Amino acid sequence: RSHLETVERLKRQGFTDKTMQDWTFANDNGSCPQMKNAAGYVARWERIKDGNYGLLLWGKVGTGKSYFAGCIANALMEQEVPVCMTNFATILNDLAASFAGRNEYISRLCSFPLLIIDDFGMERGTEYGLEQVYNVIDSRYRSRKPLIVTTNLTLEELQHPEDTAHARIYDRLLEMCSPLCFTGENLRKAAAQRKMERLKRLLAGKEICL
Repeated sequence: RSHLETVERLKRQGFTDKTMQDWTFANDNGSCPQMKNAAGYVARWERIKDGNYGLLLWGKVGTGKSYFAGCIANALMEQEVPVCMTNFATILNDLAASFAGRNEYISRLCSFPLLIIDDFGMERGTEYGLEQVYNVIDSRYRSRKPLIVTTNLTLEELQHPEDTAHARIYDRLLEMCSPLCFTGENLRKAAAQRKMERLKRLLAGKEICL
């Protein structure tokens, strides 16, 4: 099997959303100052993996956290390293759909050399949901493999949770992942603003192509 086929297969299996395949260093517009750390994570992957170094990417909406994680995922998959990038909404839906195969599903998540959980904290906070979130994170912890998490929660919220159910989860996460703060303007909002300005010019006949 060719290298290209292997990479394509890994990306099909590793991403829950096809657009994530475009989140690469090559497509980066240079607006996120943290991107050098993503490149460093990939460049030192063998040592990162052996030392089980995870990352907790936190900060406001639209500051580039998911893109940062996607760049790491794509770059590692291009080196034929299997990566899974998903979110807890998907995980909880999958677990609810296959109650009997729950352990196998969690084992499969933990088999990936790198697991990335995007948008942590956005899932529903039911007792069942929180229990499953803890099970996944604890299983990953025991697998001694790196985890990257992106969240819009603040470090303050993670360090001072409102109840025991959240405390168990957040304590585990902070034990596994080093926090990395994302600040700056909302990149998505800025991109939408630029697109709107281009459309206005286009409609006024001042710009030929978008």
